[in-house]
Amino acid sequence: MTTDVSLAAVVSNLEEQIAVHREREAFHAQHEAHHRQQREQHAAELENLTRNLEAFKTAADAALGLAVRPGAASRSLAAPDPDPGRKPRLSRVVALVVESWPAGEPFGTSAVASEIATRYRDRLRKGVDPRMVSVHLRRLLANGRLTSVREGRPHHEALYARAE
Repeated sequence: MTTDVSLAAVVSNLEEQIAVHREREAFHAQHEAHHRQQREQHAAELENLTRNLEAFKTAADAALGLAVRPGAASRSLAAPDPDPGRKPRLSRVVALVVESWPAGEPFGTSAVASEIATRYRDRLRKGVDPRMVSVHLRRLLANGRLTSVREGRPHHEALYARAE
């Protein structure tokens, strides 16, 4: 088999292939360095996030442990609700909620209305109007069953506490 390719052409072809492969090797080495740098950054961020997640889980477990302690139960779950009757009146329901409120702990109209809505939602025909709850709380204050902790202002509700 005879070839008419000159020795200079073969050398030139081989040199061109070597140049291409050197350029590709340098290109991939540059990308390898870039990818190594990116990998190191992601590994550092992963370690930081993992450490913070573990700290968060530990803190959340501790907080949940505090929340389920025996003394931390909600007022509405602590004792069974007294029966307000078949067709309860708002005044009776307000009085029951106020009586069950811990002595000395201040409360406002919105807290009492929320507690009524939680406890007696299935017994009341209508929703609880906080303005009507406020009327009943003022009556209890006038009767001496409540004491005023703070007078109400246009953007701050009045606060009451049970009289001892």
